[in-house]
Amino acid sequence: MQKRRTNSMSPEDGEYDDQAAQPSIASDVEGESSKSSGFLQNLQSVSATTSLLLSPVAIILVSLWVSNESMGGGGVSWSEGDSKRVFNWHPVLMIVAYSIMNFAALIFRVSGTSTSARGISEAGAKKRGIMKAIHGYVWVACFLIGMVAMLAVVKSHNDAVSGYIANLYSLHSWVGVLVISLYILQLTVGILAFGGLTGGTSRFAVPSLMEIHKYTGALLHLLITATIMLGIQEKEGFVQCWYEVTEKDLFPVMNYAKIPSACKISHGLGLVVLLMGVFTSFALARFPVL
Repeated sequence: MQKRRTNSMSPEDGEYDDQAAQPSIASDVEGESSKSSGFLQNLQSVSATTSLLLSPVAIILVSLWVSNESMGGGGVSWSEGDSKRVFNWHPVLMIVAYSIMNFAALIFRVSGTSTSARGISEAGAKKRGIMKAIHGYVWVACFLIGMVAMLAVVKSHNDAVSGYIANLYSLHSWVGVLVISLYILQLTVGILAFGGLTGGTSRFAVPSLMEIHKYTGALLHLLITATIMLGIQEKEGFVQCWYEVTEKDLFPVMNYAKIPSACKISHGLGLVVLLMGVFTSFALARFPVL
């Protein structure tokens, strides 16, 4: 009796077909074959939309922040002897990269092309291919923007005219190097396994690797969120985000007006970044349909 052959991968084949490669997890947002959604899934959709709407808010706030007089005179520069304004490129470009990456992280959710969707149609598969390409290109773009942001730090700290400043002395810088290293690893694995560079489905693109890729991507988003907040906190120390008190400060809200304007903006920026991290993390989580 001849055995019936399935479409899943055998060790000899070396690759999966598209259907077998997709993890069938019903707890994902689009993981129900009936395309039904519950309360949590609807809440995730709202969360994803809110996070995307906060992205331009973050860019506006960081632009206002570096334009403040307390930020090295305000504005940006790339000239020698103007190290403080050269440094201002760092927070601007990092927030821009973070905001764009936020879009890339949510693109499969908001487009309904998650890998866990069952029975995807031919039109759906084509749409997913487009989303995957956008996802990859945006991650590459964010990496390039991040490298320019890092170059701004190196340039501003090694300005002979303005004076030399030590590099990699803060917790923010140490965590930043670790996160960038993880980002490069995530990007490299993503391109090799899912980028189609091998002329078809990569033998590395197994379902378990896809799950790891999605987990590490969501984890990286949270780590980058934390790193940005560390950077904001560090810069606020240089800007001197405090006020003089001559008695017990039992009701600090009464002294809100004494907080420097640059610090009010950076506080707002930090809160927006935190909310983006929370909302995106919630939108990417797996919940059962209730």
